[in-house]
Amino acid sequence: MSRHELILRFTLSHPGVSSAIVGTSNPEHLRTNVAAASRGPLPPDTYAEATRRLAAI
Repeated sequence: MSRHELILRFTLSHPGVSSAIVGTSNPEHLRTNVAAASRGPLPPDTYAEATRRLAAI
């Protein structure tokens, strides 16, 4: 998974987020973002690991 997909899906996985505003003027970026978002939230173990790593920063 790309970094962009990880960050978008991480954001959409957060229990306090009901929507994410993602802007682009590049049609390919839009297609990539829609494809990533359509994969749904991150698996719980991936979300937990990403949260752990971000907390360490």
